[in-house]
Amino acid sequence: MQADHYLGINHIYTSEFKASGSRFIGFLFPCSEPQTFEKQIKTYKEEFKEATHVCSACVIGVEREYQRCSDDGEPSNSSGRPILNAMLSKGITNVGCAVVRYYGGKKLGIPGLIEAYGGAAQLCIKEAEVVNLIIKADIMCSIPEDVTYKLYNYLAKRSDVQYTISSSGEFILTCAKNLAPSLRAELKKIPNLAIK
Repeated sequence: MQADHYLGINHIYTSEFKASGSRFIGFLFPCSEPQTFEKQIKTYKEEFKEATHVCSACVIGVEREYQRCSDDGEPSNSSGRPILNAMLSKGITNVGCAVVRYYGGKKLGIPGLIEAYGGAAQLCIKEAEVVNLIIKADIMCSIPEDVTYKLYNYLAKRSDVQYTISSSGEFILTCAKNLAPSLRAELKKIPNLAIK
C-alpha cells in the first residue's frame, strides 16, 4: 500500500454485546489525531454518566504509529487491549473505539471481560464500511483576477486536484499528499501566481 493510502472509516458505527447481565455498547469512530480521540472519549463519558466504565483504544497514523488504550478502572489489559487488538487485526487506522459498560451484577472475570470488550469492538468493525482513504494536502495560492483563466486552464487538465475559492479570493487546491511537491513546482510556472 502506498504511504498516502490507508484503510479507515468515514462514519461512526455502534454495536451492543451482552454478557451475564452486563451490557456493552461499542462505538467505532474516525479520528486522525490524539486530541480528537480524547475529546470523543470525554463526550461518551459525559453522555453515559451512569455507565460503570468507558474503555477505549485508538490507532492513528498511516503506519499505525500512535496506539493507545485505556481500561478505565477494569483489570489491567482486560478491556482496552482487546479493543485495540480488534482494530489492529483488521488493519484499520485513524480510528478510535469506545466500549461503554453497564454492570449487570455478575463478575465476568478477566477472560469474560476480554471476550465482552473485544467482542463489542469486533461487532462495530464488522458493521463498518472499511474504505481505502487518501491523505490529502492543501495548497493555498492567489492570482490576479485578470489572469485567473491561466489557473483555471491548468486545473481543467488536472482531475487529481480539487479546488475551492475562499471568501478572500484565494484558491485552496487539494490533492493527494504525495502529489503536493510536484504540484507546487508546476504552479510556480504559472505567471503572477503566488503560493502561500
